[in-house]
Amino acid sequence: WPTLFASSLKGEAALDNGDEAKDPLAIVLAEEGISERGEQLQNATTDTFSIIEQVDHDASSFTQGLSYGHDNDGKLCIYETTGLWGQSKVRRIDPDTFAVVASVDIDSAHFGEGSTFYTDTDGKRRLIEITWKKQTGFIYDVDTLEQLREFSYTTTAPGHEGWGITYDASAQEFIVSDGSANLYFWDRDTLAEKRSVRVTRLDGMEQDQLNELEYMDGLVCCNIWYSDDIICVDPESGNSVREYDMSSLWPTDQRSAGADVLNGIALGTDHVLITGKLWDRMYKVDFPNWPTLFASRLNDEVTPGNEDTQPLNEDRGGYIGKGDDMAVMSYN
Repeated sequence: WPTLFASSLKGEAALDNGDEAKDPLAIVLAEEGISERGEQLQNATTDTFSIIEQVDHDASSFTQGLSYGHDNDGKLCIYETTGLWGQSKVRRIDPDTFAVVASVDIDSAHFGEGSTFYTDTDGKRRLIEITWKKQTGFIYDVDTLEQLREFSYTTTAPGHEGWGITYDASAQEFIVSDGSANLYFWDRDTLAEKRSVRVTRLDGMEQDQLNELEYMDGLVCCNIWYSDDIICVDPESGNSVREYDMSSLWPTDQRSAGADVLNGIALGTDHVLITGKLWDRMYKVDFPNWPTLFASRLNDEVTPGNEDTQPLNEDRGGYIGKGDDMAVMSYN
């Protein structure tokens, strides 16, 4: 119980030369390498993860966005958006068979990018998607995938591109990447930008090329274009606090012809679903050094229609993956 006596120090900070002293609790925890939630902090990228199961994925999908959600009957679904000019799609996937059960083409003027499931202010389930070059996004009905709304946005000048998007239900805000080192935070209801942060790695270096995103256990987890790393970022500071080398998940020298970079993270109730662009497979993965990861998912408030939703997979078995080389490919 490394934090037992540290708690008694909290609140005893004194003022020195007019500046507030650092919180003694935070100092003790940092020295012990422990977060204020009692977790061991990472100080380097790790290549340790567990593969629970390999499942099918449509190899024609140039994956740009991936998330779990529920349809209007409360049935669990996987939502995926894909890219490439003239080939971009919005899809709903059966989480039991991993078959595509609905697919809609988006206008050929748009190169599809990230997407995320969310519930709006009226309690309606929606899917939001951004696009690469046109500063245009769409909101869809989760059942029909009908486009309900089109909106405009800006990100980092001059390109104002859209790459990844995820949703923090606790703050009722979307988090958006654009290929730079910036993460943008948008109000759920107005889609207005609230703030932004610059992302830095564990080594203190800024990280750009932030791609597909997933909000997990209070952190923004980011795919990185040209890399098999996943970094998980504190949304307040922009500092990476967890980093995973996923290069051994499906090593580049073993990938089928045409398979592109790692891209696609979706948080389930007992696994993280991970895939890549033009991959013929997805993986259910666990991170053994992240004990609170699924607790946040299991403790989500029950919404109407999903009261009887069951955990996605009871088998937590698998093997420990070790790192290898990183992929270098083309489109973000």
